Amino acid sequence: MNINEALDYVHGLRWMSKKLGLTKTVDLLNRLGNPEKKLKFVHVGGTNGKGSTSAMLGGILRSAGYKVGLFTSPFIMRFNERIMVSTAEDYTRDSLFGFKEIPDEDLAELVTRVKAAADEMEEPPSEFEFVTVIGLMYFLEQKCDIVVLEVGMGGEFDATNVIPAPLAVIMVNIGLDHMQYLGNTVTEIARTKSGIIKQGSDVVFYGECQEAETVIEEKCAETGSKLVIPDFSKISVKKADLGGQVFSYGGYTLNMPMIGAYQRKNAAVVIEAVALLRKKGLKITKKAVVAGIENTKWIARLEKLANEPLVFVDGSHNPQGMRATIDTIKSCIEVKKPGQPRVICVFGVMADKDVSGILSIMSEAASEIICVQPVYPRAMKYEELYRKAVSICKNETESIIPGGNVNDGIIMGLSHAKKNDIVLCLGSLYMASEVRNFFTSKPKEHN
Repeated sequence: MNINEALDYVHGLRWMSKKLGLTKTVDLLNRLGNPEKKLKFVHVGGTNGKGSTSAMLGGILRSAGYKVGLFTSPFIMRFNERIMVSTAEDYTRDSLFGFKEIPDEDLAELVTRVKAAADEMEEPPSEFEFVTVIGLMYFLEQKCDIVVLEVGMGGEFDATNVIPAPLAVIMVNIGLDHMQYLGNTVTEIARTKSGIIKQGSDVVFYGECQEAETVIEEKCAETGSKLVIPDFSKISVKKADLGGQVFSYGGYTLNMPMIGAYQRKNAAVVIEAVALLRKKGLKITKKAVVAGIENTKWIARLEKLANEPLVFVDGSHNPQGMRATIDTIKSCIEVKKPGQPRVICVFGVMADKDVSGILSIMSEAASEIICVQPVYPRAMKYEELYRKAVSICKNETESIIPGGNVNDGIIMGLSHAKKNDIVLCLGSLYMASEVRNFFTSKPKEHN
C-alpha cells in the first residue's frame, strides 16, 4: 500500500465498534506480538485539556533525555499528527508540535502489516482500535522509553485501555461531552473515564468538580492508587495577557506561550505528575520541567494566527471548553465596553454538541457571531446554526450573521473588524484546519 491507499483503508473502517469492550483490540494485539506489554506509559484521560496536558508532559520527558511517544486525537492538519515521537536531540522549535510525526512510508507499511492481521479476525476493528494498535507498534519499533497515551473519548472501554498499569494516570478536567456514549451526568461520565485507573497506577486529577472527584477517589481506593489533586490557589500569576503568561507553581517559575488560566492549571497537573514519575524512578530535573513547559506547542488551542486584528483559532466544542476560552478573553479585555476591542466570533460546530450551551457562553463576549459550516459530515448546517444563534443570543449580541463556509466567514469577520478588534474562530477542532489553512496557505494533507 502507498500512503493514500493506507489512509483510505483506515478511514473506511467504522470509527467506533458497535459493541463496547476491548476484545477486538486485545485480539489484534495478540496477533501482532503484544507491543503494549513491552512499553511504559502515562495514560491521559478526562474531557478538556488532554492534548495540551499530554504535550506538556511529553515535552518535559523529552527535555529530561527520554525518547517519548505521543499518541493524541483528533488530528488537526494531517493524520500523521496522531502518532509522534521525539528526543531532545531532534527537537526543533520550527516544527508544528515539537514532535516528529510518523513518516508516510512507516505509516503505510504499518497499515499494511496490521491490516493483514485484522483480515484474519471474525469482525474487523474500528478505526480508532486500528490506529491505536498502529501507534503502539510504532512506539515499540522506535524504542520509545515512555509513551504519553491520550484516550480517545472514553476510558474503561477506550481502545487505549488495553495497556498494562501505566506509571501514572492523569485525569484532566471532566465535564459533559459525548453524552450519547459516556453517560448523562458528570458522575456517569467520570465513572466511565476512571476505568483507565489500574492497580499500581498513581493518579493526578485536575479537580474542580466534586461529583467527578468523588468517583475518582472511589476508584483510587478500589485500586490502591495514590491520588493527587493540585492546589490551584498556589498558582501565582506574574503576567497573563493575549501574548502569553508568566506564573509560578510548586517551586517553578514558568514562561508559557500558551494562554488561558486553564493552561496554567494544566501545567500544575503536569508538575504533580512529574513528582509521581520521579517516585517511579524517572530522572526529571527542574530544568527539564521548565524547558518542557516553555517549549510546548499545541495548535488550535487559543492559537494566535494573525495581528491587527488579532485572530485566534480554538477548538472549544463543549460548554466547559467554551467557558475556559471566553473567560480567558474576558480576563484580558473588558468586553462590550466603549473603547475596548470588539470580539467577532466565526463559529462552526458539530450537530451533536450542546450548541445552545456553547452559544449562551459565547454571547457573553461576542459583539458579532458569524455562523459557518465546516467541511465535515457531522457539522451543523450554517442556516440551522444561525437560527439557533438568533434565538439564544439576540438579546446579548449586536449582530448575528449567516456566514456560509468557513473561508467566507473568516473573510466576513476580517472585513468587519477594526485593527484593535479580536476575531475568534471557534466551535470545533474539525474546522481548525480550514482556519489555519486560510492564514498559512498550506494545503491539508491526508484528510
